[in-house]
Amino acid sequence: MSLLLLAVGLTLLGCPQALHWGPQDPNFNETLVSGEWFLAGMASNQPKLLKDDKDARLLVHRIQVTPRALQLHLHKKVNGACVPITMMANKTKRKFQYRLEDADQNRLFLEKVDPKSYVILCNHREKREKEVVVVNLLSRTREASPDALLLFTNYCRSHGIHPTNIIKVTATDACPRLPQPRTSAQLATDHCPRA
Repeated sequence: MSLLLLAVGLTLLGCPQALHWGPQDPNFNETLVSGEWFLAGMASNQPKLLKDDKDARLLVHRIQVTPRALQLHLHKKVNGACVPITMMANKTKRKFQYRLEDADQNRLFLEKVDPKSYVILCNHREKREKEVVVVNLLSRTREASPDALLLFTNYCRSHGIHPTNIIKVTATDACPRLPQPRTSAQLATDHCPRA
């Protein structure tokens, strides 16, 4: 019996989902992560993928939660210019796990969350038959708190990512924020004289 339990345990440890529990509160409301974010940290088990011109270097700046998906608004730097991208991460049967639309084996996990302060997102994908892990720390403010940075570093370590493979993203790394589109009501009040 103990041999069977050991075999099951080892199987689970080899599975990436075994490492992902999501927010500590199983009743956590995912809509709380909606809104504006600043990318504060990035890490990967393959750090060369985080260079400016690589696919994994996506700068998340807004998350919208829908009943069926997370909509990620990102920027990617291409030849020094920021190119806006929107990606859909569709919910799966497993809570806090999503599947990115660009590939079948591209999974996104909503991990540690303090909706007023930070979110840790972990992405697993297969590339040339290797498991690639990319972890992002998002902050509600331009600078993440020291506590959030420490939690991020510890999270990365627990997922086999060496601290030298962690990049702290600064305001100079980010793309400039574009003004939000204005509604017709806001535009109408712009032209009305104030009393």
